[in-house]
Amino acid sequence: MSLLPILWAMKSAPVADAEERAILIAMAESAWSDGTDAFQSKKTIAEIAVIDPKTVQRRLKTLKERGLIAEGNQAAAAYIPEYYRPTVYDLLIPYAWFPDIEQVNAERKGRSKPPLTRANRPDLAPAPPRKHRADKGKKRPKKETAPDLGGDSQGSGDYKSPGQTGQEGGTASPGGGDYKSQTGGLQDPQPSPSNPPQDPPRPSVPQQRHDGNEDGGTDGIAAPQKISSNEGVELLLAIGAAKPEFLLTGTTLRDQGLMVTGMLAEGWTAEHLWQVIAGRGLPSPIRTTVGAVVSSRLRAALSGPVPRAGSVQPTRQEPETPTPAAWSEEMVVLGDRPGECDGRDGLCGRPTLGGARLCPACSADGVFA
Repeated sequence: MSLLPILWAMKSAPVADAEERAILIAMAESAWSDGTDAFQSKKTIAEIAVIDPKTVQRRLKTLKERGLIAEGNQAAAAYIPEYYRPTVYDLLIPYAWFPDIEQVNAERKGRSKPPLTRANRPDLAPAPPRKHRADKGKKRPKKETAPDLGGDSQGSGDYKSPGQTGQEGGTASPGGGDYKSQTGGLQDPQPSPSNPPQDPPRPSVPQQRHDGNEDGGTDGIAAPQKISSNEGVELLLAIGAAKPEFLLTGTTLRDQGLMVTGMLAEGWTAEHLWQVIAGRGLPSPIRTTVGAVVSSRLRAALSGPVPRAGSVQPTRQEPETPTPAAWSEEMVVLGDRPGECDGRDGLCGRPTLGGARLCPACSADGVFA
């Protein structure tokens, strides 16, 4: 409530140590200008002073014994429930310390309290002498020096060896030279009974690739993990080598490779599957993974009949758009080339008729590209 009790606690209170000063400052923060009616809980004082609440309790007892504080008017905290109500203390600031005692007494008169006098606020005794360490002034015992673990210049061995001249082992330290010279510094440790040579590191095993070759790789593409090789995996890796944006790896490569292998077994040709997967670019912007795009195009192709062999003659470098037999009959009637449906964010892949953007199924479902 007032700055005067805080200044007294910070600069003039005869405290024994820093803990007592911190407690008084915490109590003064809620006191009146004359130091009365300070009623903070022990827990609050401990948090402000950064000490333990039990320490606060012991220090309050010591401060009472030395006359720095005393229990005050407990009615000042009557509005607090009794279970939580703290003890009210007065900070016994001496009468002679106040720089303007008339103003302090005028404030006390407004609170219906008698004025402060030298009799009811006498001077306080000086702070007790600080306790010193029991070993103050005594010399500290010398620490034992560690044994020489490096051996001598004759290679006398390590710290477990007898250390006789002429025995091998340890770290040889030639005399002279610094860290820039060629003759100075430590030499490689020599093998000894207590320092046996370690086994050389084993050479790392090269990662196995899909084709089983020693140098690994399929068309120059290395698999990030071991995948069982089959016709579908080899075809997908070949597509990824020609068009890196369609490269599949890991479990996606394994799963889609099994699907492609099954389609090849049903009569699909590599050229047809190449066109189904990479006949056109990825959707822009792509809202899913490349594996999902490839899977969707393969499932869409499976919904139709198997195209006749020889109906497509694409090249691996730049495959042309094939015309499967099931589509060509419709296109002959309409006199146009087929395209792929752009429905479902470009994941449909079914053939369109007459240059339309959507296939008949997506148009009937009301799907927009």
